[in-house]
Amino acid sequence: MTEISSAIAEIRFKGRAPIDALLAVVVARLRQDGVRVAGFLQEDDSGIDGTDACGSMRLRDLDNGAVHGISQDLGRFSTGCRLDSAALTEAAGLLEAAIDAGAELVVVNRFGKAEVDGGGLRPVIARAMAAGIPVLVPVREDYAQAWAEFHGDMAESLPADADTVLDWCRAALGRTITV
Repeated sequence: MTEISSAIAEIRFKGRAPIDALLAVVVARLRQDGVRVAGFLQEDDSGIDGTDACGSMRLRDLDNGAVHGISQDLGRFSTGCRLDSAALTEAAGLLEAAIDAGAELVVVNRFGKAEVDGGGLRPVIARAMAAGIPVLVPVREDYAQAWAEFHGDMAESLPADADTVLDWCRAALGRTITV
């Protein structure tokens, strides 16, 4: 079995890389092996009109499949990010409840702007880390410095490769996972 140096791992990505598809594959394989995975996968239509502005963002709850909107409508001509911080805070509470209910591994949809600013799912990541629950977090390169300051050299960096991520999960969980 592969040794891991930490129970938290990042998957670094650029721009609009298909990180959510990768996470979906990883989560599906973990579930097949009976792992209790908690967290969120992000679904959005960001940039479908050719802009870089945030589109409608949703989080799919890995615990029950529910979809939670985390965008607010700022009007038709808005070019800024429409993240609804209250909705993200509500999602954080749901994830904390899933951790309390016995999650074995936490998947966070992103370490993004809200987390950089000290909010979003940042407190939940810290709570899972403190509880010794492995955490998997995609980090866009724009936020790499803030991420490094947050985890203080505790996170392992993984490539965006499902088999490598699953190997890390196997080691972090201390069990065999089919790949």
